[in-house]
Amino acid sequence: MERYNKPPLTYTEQVELLKSRGMTVSDEKRAERLLANISYYRLSAYMLPYKQRKDGSILDAFKGGTTWNMIYNLYVFDRKLRLLVFDAIERLEVAIRTQIIYQLSHKYGSHWQDRQDIFNPPAEITLRDGRKVTVDVHGDIQKHIKEQLHNNKAEVFIQHYRNKYDEPENPPSWMSVEIMYFNHLSRICTGLKQRADINGIASYFAIPPKTFCSWLHTINYVRNICAHHARLWNRDLNIVPERLSFSKRLDWISHPETAKRSKIYYFFCMLNYMLQTANPTSPFKSRLKDLLNEYADIISLNAMGFPADWEDEKIWKDEK
Repeated sequence: MERYNKPPLTYTEQVELLKSRGMTVSDEKRAERLLANISYYRLSAYMLPYKQRKDGSILDAFKGGTTWNMIYNLYVFDRKLRLLVFDAIERLEVAIRTQIIYQLSHKYGSHWQDRQDIFNPPAEITLRDGRKVTVDVHGDIQKHIKEQLHNNKAEVFIQHYRNKYDEPENPPSWMSVEIMYFNHLSRICTGLKQRADINGIASYFAIPPKTFCSWLHTINYVRNICAHHARLWNRDLNIVPERLSFSKRLDWISHPETAKRSKIYYFFCMLNYMLQTANPTSPFKSRLKDLLNEYADIISLNAMGFPADWEDEKIWKDEK
């Protein structure tokens, strides 16, 4: 172990450092302006594919022919990709909320979220790092609802409920679930005690219940990546979704058994699959293909997990 002692550099010094490592910077002033708005550290993630390697290690020196524009264009591509993915997730999120509210309220009544008996009891689990935490889905969503009731002044329907009703304390599910975060939706689905309670919601999207819960977990993970403007395009997903082996109702990939589920391509397939139900006229697949074609000269489809024949898959073909 050693002590970190690298000093901060000015924008000019940052450009000089890149040049000293073999990068060609044709317009240094433009590069400095961009570094003033996009930190060197953020851009460094997009420099990795252009770094030299030796004995499995990444060196500081760039490969021959690497230019500033290559790095910046890769960053721009990733930004456009995140916006596209985030838009698709938003559409899915609305549909998932709707199904959770509709199906559980018809089964358990308007305030099902307040019923502790339909959720798994609190349980202690051990994380990968050895830490022990208590999982209490019902308790956590109750805490969140109460915080929103007292602190959320922007939502008119919350204030209307508080001003008009004093019982039950919490608003009905169609209000309460609307003020939950996406991770609450995922946790509700995994925290329901009865398997039958999740069957209908998962079936709406033509996904087996266990796989559906896994996909929600991964979607929440990628949603957070997009929301925090982190690198997406060639990331290995830390939360790997379960494999969907086949589908009788919707278009799916031909060989899911060989798909790299930790790569972003499989996630694109997931989104496209679920959008067939949530938004059948979604332009997601055509916009994705257009984006990949626009930046075809700087991106590696292999690094994203795309198979060579991916455009031949029915799920990616345009409607005739």
